[in-house]
Amino acid sequence: MKNHQIIAISGATAGMGKAVLDLAAQNQAKVVFSGRRAERIRQIEEEHQQLGHHVVGLCADATKSNHYDQLHSLAEQKFGQAPTAFVLSAGRGLPGTLTTSDSGQWQDLINTNVLGAMHQLRSCAALFSQQALVEPKVRDIVVIGSTVGRTVSAGNPVYGATKFALHSLVESLRQELCGKLIRVTLIEPGFVHSEFQATAGYNMEWFEQIEREQGPFLHAQDIADVIHFALELPAHVHVDDFRIRPTRQRA
Repeated sequence: MKNHQIIAISGATAGMGKAVLDLAAQNQAKVVFSGRRAERIRQIEEEHQQLGHHVVGLCADATKSNHYDQLHSLAEQKFGQAPTAFVLSAGRGLPGTLTTSDSGQWQDLINTNVLGAMHQLRSCAALFSQQALVEPKVRDIVVIGSTVGRTVSAGNPVYGATKFALHSLVESLRQELCGKLIRVTLIEPGFVHSEFQATAGYNMEWFEQIEREQGPFLHAQDIADVIHFALELPAHVHVDDFRIRPTRQRA
């Protein structure tokens, strides 16, 4: 990649995060990534080692306050340099409305999608800002949100509320860091085929019915392609917000 030799990705063992990892490695970037499944991390490392790629994983909880610091340190340890790009993909879903969703999962949802993201963004912003004092060059923070963080969803408002919060945090951080050549970008996908829906407990019959009406849905690779485009823009150009929907998706 022209702009970034080393990229950090949180939540990259599946879905969009994994697609970003694969594309970055294919374009000769060195990648450090995180996830919760140790065996899956080992599989990804071995898969890329066989291809001659430099990919190293970290088994860690993205809700912990030192999550990004661990990724940053891993890059310095393994590659001798710090990342200049960070893709925040770690997150989870929750089906249902305010009255029908499982309230026992609310705290974990907020811890993962909001508080965990806040810790990662704060740590990355601090370290990138320190680097900018020594080496002024473009650095990128890319956050994967959702279209339900922009358009109120009658069917999925609890999850949507966490993405509304993320939208606010990302834009405020963009304003705070832009003068340091740090670009903060929000990616807002619509319906995407991945493990996300089944893992979160969404009704897959409903999901399939929606695709028959409004599909074909996006794939993780479509999102990775957009993120690659954002990371490779010239240093003086910043497209800070991408909303990406299947062509036939209405909301």
